[in-house]
Amino acid sequence: MWPFADEESFWAWAADTDAELMEQDEDLLLHDPAGLPLLVTAAADAECPKRSYCAWVLHDYSRRIMGWQVAQEYSALRAAADLASSSGDVWVRWWSEYVGRMFSYLTDVRPVNRAAAERMATDLLAGPAGNLVIQLAAGQMHWQCAESGHYPSYLYINRRSGEYRMTRPHPLSRQELGALYRRGS
Repeated sequence: MWPFADEESFWAWAADTDAELMEQDEDLLLHDPAGLPLLVTAAADAECPKRSYCAWVLHDYSRRIMGWQVAQEYSALRAAADLASSSGDVWVRWWSEYVGRMFSYLTDVRPVNRAAAERMATDLLAGPAGNLVIQLAAGQMHWQCAESGHYPSYLYINRRSGEYRMTRPHPLSRQELGALYRRGS
């Protein structure tokens, strides 16, 4: 649930470098479709003290929406990306293109080579500073992309169709991979 009662309270928070919503996981409170337009506006505002933080939240939240295929938030994300596409800010326009690219992963049926799998994994799993392992999964019908760490995420990409699925914290079994391949054939 969006933590601000109105737009004015959001801007009061964004203007105060010391203001915190909570001590830990504050960013997760900002992962709400209702706040996407304000986050875009703040990320584009060179005078906003929390500009970089709002940009980081936008990037992380959109990656999670698309990676985990949270369909009920797609329309809000598309609207925010449309708003961002006309921004005068270079990063905000890049973010709009990034969101468009991630939506193409859902809609474009296409073969996926290693380079495309690396791009998808960077976009959907790790973001710009991730530590990824990309290899063929058992049966060689999927790319298995893993984000290393203490609680890893796995991205499986059907090599024939581009359909993908994320899992956490364990990789898919051979049987689960087979079921995923049959859906993407």
